[in-house]
Amino acid sequence: MYYESVLKRMPTELDQPIRYYLDMGDDFIMVNHLLSNQLKIEFKGYQCLECGSDEPIFAQGLCKKCYFESPKVGEWVMKPELSTAHLGIEHRDLAFEQDVQLQPHIVYLAKTSDVKVGVTRKSQVPYRWIDQGADEAVAILETPNRFLAGQAEVLIKQHITDKTGWQKMLKGVTTDKQLL
Repeated sequence: MYYESVLKRMPTELDQPIRYYLDMGDDFIMVNHLLSNQLKIEFKGYQCLECGSDEPIFAQGLCKKCYFESPKVGEWVMKPELSTAHLGIEHRDLAFEQDVQLQPHIVYLAKTSDVKVGVTRKSQVPYRWIDQGADEAVAILETPNRFLAGQAEVLIKQHITDKTGWQKMLKGVTTDKQLL
Protein backbone atom coordinates (compact mmCIF):
# COMPACT_ATOMS: atom_id res chain seq x y z
CA MET A 1 0.00 0.00 0.00
CA TYR A 2 1.33 3.46 -0.92
CA TYR A 3 0.26 6.86 0.41
CA GLU A 4 1.70 10.28 -0.29
CA SER A 5 0.94 13.30 1.85
CA VAL A 6 2.41 16.12 3.89
CA LEU A 7 3.23 15.14 7.47
CA LYS A 8 1.47 17.37 9.97
CA ARG A 9 -0.04 17.20 13.45
CA MET A 10 -1.81 13.88 13.94
CA PRO A 11 -5.50 14.05 14.79
CA THR A 12 -6.32 12.06 17.93
CA GLU A 13 -9.34 10.50 19.62
CA LEU A 14 -9.59 10.15 23.36
CA ASP A 15 -9.89 6.43 24.05
CA GLN A 16 -7.97 3.75 25.92
CA PRO A 17 -5.44 3.69 24.35
CA ILE A 18 -5.53 7.06 22.60
CA ARG A 19 -6.13 6.70 18.85
CA TYR A 20 -3.69 8.48 16.54
CA TYR A 21 -4.29 9.14 12.84
CA LEU A 22 -2.19 10.23 9.88
CA ASP A 23 -4.08 12.77 7.78
CA MET A 24 -3.52 11.73 4.17
CA GLY A 25 -5.66 14.46 2.60
CA ASP A 26 -8.65 12.44 1.41
CA ASP A 27 -8.10 9.59 3.85
CA PHE A 28 -6.93 8.84 7.39
CA ILE A 29 -4.68 6.01 8.52
CA MET A 30 -5.05 4.79 12.10
CA VAL A 31 -1.46 4.77 13.37
CA ASN A 32 -2.32 2.37 16.22
CA HIS A 33 -2.87 -0.34 13.59
CA LEU A 34 0.63 0.23 12.23
CA LEU A 35 2.39 -0.54 15.51
CA SER A 36 4.73 -3.56 15.22
CA ASN A 37 4.57 -3.30 11.41
CA GLN A 38 7.30 -2.15 9.07
CA LEU A 39 6.70 1.35 7.73
CA LYS A 40 8.77 3.29 5.22
CA ILE A 41 8.63 7.08 5.21
CA GLU A 42 10.37 8.81 2.33
CA PHE A 43 11.16 12.52 2.18
CA LYS A 44 9.94 13.94 -1.14
CA GLY A 45 10.35 17.65 -0.49
CA TYR A 46 9.12 20.60 1.50
CA GLN A 47 5.63 22.07 1.58
CA CYS A 48 4.79 25.06 3.75
CA LEU A 49 1.64 24.37 5.77
CA GLU A 50 0.54 27.99 5.32
CA CYS A 51 1.20 28.91 1.67
CA GLY A 52 1.96 25.49 0.15
CA SER A 53 5.31 26.62 -1.33
CA ASP A 54 8.21 24.21 -1.71
CA GLU A 55 10.55 26.56 0.16
CA PRO A 56 12.56 24.92 2.98
CA ILE A 57 10.70 24.78 6.28
CA PHE A 58 11.92 27.40 8.75
CA ALA A 59 9.90 26.46 11.87
CA GLN A 60 6.56 24.94 12.91
CA GLY A 61 5.92 23.64 9.39
CA LEU A 62 6.14 27.08 7.77
CA CYS A 63 8.57 28.63 5.30
CA LYS A 64 10.55 31.61 6.58
CA LYS A 65 8.25 34.20 4.96
CA CYS A 66 5.09 32.69 6.46
CA TYR A 67 6.72 32.14 9.84
CA PHE A 68 7.35 35.86 10.17
CA GLU A 69 4.01 36.94 8.65
CA SER A 70 1.32 34.41 9.62
CA PRO A 71 -0.85 35.28 12.62
CA LYS A 72 -0.91 31.55 13.48
CA VAL A 73 2.64 31.75 14.83
CA GLY A 74 2.74 35.19 16.41
CA GLU A 75 4.87 35.57 19.53
CA TRP A 76 1.71 35.43 21.69
CA VAL A 77 1.18 31.78 20.68
CA MET A 78 4.20 30.59 22.70
CA LYS A 79 3.97 33.42 25.23
CA PRO A 80 0.29 33.95 26.04
CA GLU A 81 1.15 36.81 28.40
CA LEU A 82 2.03 38.85 25.28
CA SER A 83 -1.53 38.61 23.93
CA THR A 84 -3.05 42.01 23.11
CA ALA A 85 -6.33 41.25 21.33
CA HIS A 86 -8.24 42.10 24.53
CA LEU A 87 -6.87 45.66 24.11
CA GLY A 88 -7.74 45.79 20.39
CA ILE A 89 -4.02 45.85 19.53
CA GLU A 90 -2.94 43.89 16.45
CA HIS A 91 0.26 41.87 16.14
CA ARG A 92 -0.33 40.51 12.65
CA ASP A 93 -4.09 40.11 12.04
CA LEU A 94 -6.45 41.50 14.68
CA ALA A 95 -9.53 39.54 13.55
CA PHE A 96 -7.64 36.23 13.72
CA GLU A 97 -6.01 37.15 17.03
CA GLN A 98 -9.34 38.16 18.57
CA ASP A 99 -10.93 34.90 17.39
CA VAL A 100 -8.22 32.82 19.08
CA GLN A 101 -7.30 34.97 22.09
CA LEU A 102 -10.74 36.17 23.18
CA GLN A 103 -12.21 32.83 24.13
CA PRO A 104 -12.01 30.84 27.37
CA HIS A 105 -8.55 29.50 28.18
CA ILE A 106 -7.42 26.90 30.68
CA VAL A 107 -4.31 27.02 32.84
CA TYR A 108 -3.38 23.44 33.64
CA LEU A 109 -0.85 21.18 35.30
CA ALA A 110 0.29 18.16 33.29
CA LYS A 111 2.46 15.20 34.17
CA THR A 112 4.90 14.55 31.32
CA SER A 113 8.58 13.99 32.14
CA ASP A 114 7.87 16.22 35.16
CA VAL A 115 4.95 18.31 36.36
CA LYS A 116 4.55 21.33 34.09
CA VAL A 117 2.20 24.28 33.81
CA GLY A 118 0.60 25.25 30.52
CA VAL A 119 -2.12 27.26 28.79
CA THR A 120 -4.56 26.13 26.13
CA ARG A 121 -7.90 27.16 24.70
CA LYS A 122 -10.74 25.46 26.55
CA SER A 123 -11.84 23.92 23.24
CA GLN A 124 -8.46 22.12 23.00
CA VAL A 125 -8.87 20.15 26.25
CA PRO A 126 -7.85 17.26 26.32
CA TYR A 127 -6.18 17.31 22.88
CA ARG A 128 -3.38 19.67 23.92
CA TRP A 129 -2.54 17.33 26.78
CA ILE A 130 -2.51 14.34 24.41
CA ASP A 131 -0.20 16.24 22.01
CA GLN A 132 2.21 16.81 24.90
CA GLY A 133 2.20 13.16 25.88
CA ALA A 134 0.82 13.86 29.33
CA ASP A 135 0.12 10.87 31.57
CA GLU A 136 -2.27 13.03 33.59
CA ALA A 137 -3.48 16.61 33.48
CA VAL A 138 -5.78 18.80 35.50
CA ALA A 139 -7.29 22.21 34.80
CA ILE A 140 -6.52 24.61 37.66
CA LEU A 141 -7.94 27.88 36.32
CA GLU A 142 -10.31 29.05 33.58
CA THR A 143 -9.95 32.59 32.23
CA PRO A 144 -12.03 34.52 29.68
CA ASN A 145 -9.01 35.20 27.42
CA ARG A 146 -5.47 34.16 26.58
CA PHE A 147 -3.79 37.19 28.18
CA LEU A 148 -5.14 36.45 31.68
CA ALA A 149 -4.22 32.77 31.35
CA GLY A 150 -0.72 33.85 30.33
CA GLN A 151 -0.41 36.13 33.36
CA ALA A 152 -1.37 33.25 35.65
CA GLU A 153 1.11 30.94 33.90
CA VAL A 154 3.93 33.46 34.39
CA LEU A 155 3.27 33.48 38.15
CA ILE A 156 3.03 29.69 38.41
CA LYS A 157 6.15 29.00 36.34
CA GLN A 158 8.20 30.74 39.03
CA HIS A 159 7.62 27.47 40.92
CA ILE A 160 6.79 24.86 38.26
CA THR A 161 8.40 24.50 34.82
CA ASP A 162 6.47 25.26 31.65
CA LYS A 163 8.67 22.96 29.55
CA THR A 164 8.20 19.33 28.55
CA GLY A 165 11.42 17.30 28.73
CA TRP A 166 10.56 15.44 25.53
CA GLN A 167 13.83 13.45 25.52
CA LYS A 168 12.96 11.96 28.93
CA MET A 169 9.36 11.50 27.89
CA LEU A 170 10.35 9.48 24.80
CA LYS A 171 12.52 7.26 27.01
CA GLY A 172 9.51 6.63 29.25
CA VAL A 173 10.94 8.61 32.17
CA THR A 174 8.06 10.09 34.16
CA THR A 175 7.68 11.68 37.54
CA ASP A 176 6.14 10.30 40.72
CA LYS A 177 5.04 13.80 41.77
CA GLN A 178 1.35 14.45 42.31
CA LEU A 179 -0.34 17.15 40.25
CA LEU A 180 -2.16 18.70 43.21
